[in-house]
Amino acid sequence: MIRHATLTLLIITTGLCGCDGPSKVGLENREKAYDRMDLVNAKLVHEQAQSAFETGQLERARTLMAEAIERYPDEPSWYTLSGRILLEQHKLDEAKGMFEHAIELNENCSECHYYLGVLHERWSDDAAAAEHFSSASELDPNRPQYVLAHAEALIATEQLDAAGELVESHMDHFEHHAGLRHLLAQISMLQGEHNEAATHCEAARLLAPDDEGMAHDLVHMRFAAGDWAGTLEAVDEIKFDSGAVPPVMQRLEARSLMALGRSVEARSILRGLCKQTPTDPDLWRELGLLGWDIGDWNSVGEAARHLEGLQAWPYEAGLFQALLSRHEGDLEAAKSQLEALTAEFSDRPEAWAVLSGIRMRLGDAAGSSAAMDLAVKYTSEPADASAVSGVYGTHGP
Repeated sequence: MIRHATLTLLIITTGLCGCDGPSKVGLENREKAYDRMDLVNAKLVHEQAQSAFETGQLERARTLMAEAIERYPDEPSWYTLSGRILLEQHKLDEAKGMFEHAIELNENCSECHYYLGVLHERWSDDAAAAEHFSSASELDPNRPQYVLAHAEALIATEQLDAAGELVESHMDHFEHHAGLRHLLAQISMLQGEHNEAATHCEAARLLAPDDEGMAHDLVHMRFAAGDWAGTLEAVDEIKFDSGAVPPVMQRLEARSLMALGRSVEARSILRGLCKQTPTDPDLWRELGLLGWDIGDWNSVGEAARHLEGLQAWPYEAGLFQALLSRHEGDLEAAKSQLEALTAEFSDRPEAWAVLSGIRMRLGDAAGSSAAMDLAVKYTSEPADASAVSGVYGTHGP
């Protein structure tokens, strides 16, 4: 090694200069001096490696850290940074060795356990990752990212209750940490507690008002909670902050408007989305259903044509076409289309309800009654005939 070669040369030189030579204490002092020198030089190299790592010069950083370790091999932080570099280079086995050696030198290295957790996540070993994140958090309880990582690993292993309890147990200590509050919202959402999820997300938004991801999640959580007015309010906040709303948010906006009876406004949004993405059958289906609800038969017919062309949602495509035929006064065509549709989709109540109305108009009272009985039978929730006839469209069946 560098220092031993230098020390040997010093001993030889000293021996040539005097017969007595250095004492044992003198040699020990010189050894300590060289140790200090090696540590100082290694720290300088470590700083250079850290800078290279932070600027993405991974191979240079790795080479510099190898030099620092050679100069002074007993510093655990050298191995920690080396492990992080190797982790970024996807050399996971080598990185694991570095982190484990750092722990051998310093058993309280919380950072090492954290990055071992990250490493095991990349191996899809979430259980081992959770153990390392737990160790990191126990060793350094003041690092909220360790708690976050531990909870996320528990979520990955489907331990939702444990994850929620973990985060809750740290909220007093990190009460102003938006990330932990947001994670609580996500856990509640996964548990089906939509109102609670929205409440946690609202608190997270207050703590991090500029976080776009939280703003989007709040829209989803309020919608899932059935808070239509709150959903629209959250969408308006996104419009105010960024001036643009992603299509997925616009769909939730349209659905919330529909739920509040503001169907004309909803139709405007849906038509815009269909124009932007004309090959999305789900959008045409929603436009068709909305058009039926408000008696916009142009939208119903347009939805039928696009769904047929896209070969998607065949039941809805057939139903919309029958509704258009009925609107145009061709009751026989509508009847024929609906009978073919109910033969293929015998357990769908909407087609039976509409067919009941058409048969009644054509004077087939018995056929109308039979169709209505089937509509009632296949309705998802208990209902009588009058309830069924009023559900499917403002104009009834």
